[in-house]
Amino acid sequence: MATDTRYTLLGASLGLSLMVGACGDTSGESATDTASGTDSGSTDTANTLSGSDTNSGPSGTDSDSDTNGTDISGTDTDTATGVTDTDTTAPGTCGDGNVDDGEDCDDGNNEDGDGCSAACTIEAVCGNGEVETGEDCDDGNNEDGDGCDAECHSEVVIECGNGVIEGEEDCDDGNNVPQDGCEDDCTVSASECGNNILEPWGMEECDDGNNIPQDGCENDCTVTKPPECQPLEAYVPCDQDLNKGDPLAPFHAIGVGCSNDPLESILISDHSFNSPIASAWQIAKGFGTYVDPMTNELLYSAVEGDAFLIISSGFVSAPNGNGVVTEQMGMQDGNGDNNNPDDDSLPPGMSVQKGSNNGNGGTPGENCKMGVDCSDSLLDEWNQGMGNPNDKIWFSWSANVPNAVMSYTLSFAFFSSEWPYWYDTAFNDLMIVWESSEDYWGNISVIDGLPTTITALHPHWSEDSDANCNGPEDMAGPGFSCSEPQLQGTGFEGNAGTDWITINRPITAGEDLTVYVFLADMQDSILATGALIDNFRWLCEECIPADDPLCTGEVPDPNCCGVILPM
Repeated sequence: MATDTRYTLLGASLGLSLMVGACGDTSGESATDTASGTDSGSTDTANTLSGSDTNSGPSGTDSDSDTNGTDISGTDTDTATGVTDTDTTAPGTCGDGNVDDGEDCDDGNNEDGDGCSAACTIEAVCGNGEVETGEDCDDGNNEDGDGCDAECHSEVVIECGNGVIEGEEDCDDGNNVPQDGCEDDCTVSASECGNNILEPWGMEECDDGNNIPQDGCENDCTVTKPPECQPLEAYVPCDQDLNKGDPLAPFHAIGVGCSNDPLESILISDHSFNSPIASAWQIAKGFGTYVDPMTNELLYSAVEGDAFLIISSGFVSAPNGNGVVTEQMGMQDGNGDNNNPDDDSLPPGMSVQKGSNNGNGGTPGENCKMGVDCSDSLLDEWNQGMGNPNDKIWFSWSANVPNAVMSYTLSFAFFSSEWPYWYDTAFNDLMIVWESSEDYWGNISVIDGLPTTITALHPHWSEDSDANCNGPEDMAGPGFSCSEPQLQGTGFEGNAGTDWITINRPITAGEDLTVYVFLADMQDSILATGALIDNFRWLCEECIPADDPLCTGEVPDPNCCGVILPM
């Protein structure tokens, strides 16, 4: 049989081609080795670390295939030769679902709040029932108020009415009864100031059932605080156009009790004015007719404000149209028996018994026995008058001493028609100004150590032991007597009187002070004795002790303690 050479040549050609293809990469063509490709060349003779090989096949492309087709470690193995080369592809990416080196987790997304964060770190999930990093608790929900809040932090469970004060509760009394001090929302019950009930939950300091200020309990139910000392110019006078029918009128006349405002007035309490006979006293702008050439005003004009108080063991004429009381010349000699009380006693709170040295006397002002006369000045004068007061008139007031007050002052003038003829007899008319405080009890109306009686004050009016108003020596004292013009228009012409005199007294802030003023005609009710009272004031400075050189010289300092005579 003949051979078909066409098929023989074709097969040879094919075989030759196959043999040539089986040879190594000799043509110098370069092939790129990729991490995920497959090798299509017949033999991989040059597999370098960089992934490039020289391929002898005609295709010129070497696609490298990693073992198992997966790139894990960054190296690959050529399937044709078994040679491993370095893979330069980047490590695994967060969110690809594979937990690569440096990742705590990889849930296949880049979202926070699902347990694996966008940075592939494990995160807590509040409400999953597991206590994870950053959580105090996890109760399987995201609700507040059950001990574990919506952010998995422990919380205090507040239960109003369980008797335990928790969280922001103001109180918890274990019940839900309203207005018992703690309400059903555990807030303190509101107080009702002015209902005369002191609510027991501490919101009120006091409750006196009214809204009257400065009465001990204020209208906000706080205890009245002592007012602060005020300068003299801060006080507002209240002694214009006073009506004698007003119980406070005598006190307004001397400058106290003007209002309930401690910044403008001296607050008083327990005031009492005792004179059944209305004509035994007057409120006046002036007394007498003598004009002081130094001031061009009446000598006896108001020391403070517009008016002052006049009291008498006889009768006092009504003021004229200018508010001035004038009396007919010498009329006080026949002015007496005004029918005021004649009983032989002092008002409660006063005593003539010696009080110094624990009641033994002899050291005025020292070691005082409470309730008796620490000045030791009254007993002898009282006995001189046979202990028989008549036509008595007296008044008193109390006050709490404000903070920073260090002393107080009161002004008076004293007159008597018993002098000169009846001094050193039983007709020893007298006036007492009495202090009752925590520091002192007793008479404070003492001039040069002498109480204000006609016998004790004889040296104040005359240098003549047998004064009869017949010579200049009868008028030689610092007071006014006989025919001296200062007595004009007072009705005491030919008799005697003092100038305005100032009492300065030390006092302690915060204590209670009571002042009494008492006037009486001793032993009989015939010849009148009278007094002017004005100008009670708190002072913010200490008075100077009476034994200080400033007070013992010829011109004593006006701030000395005790009675200061005008110069």
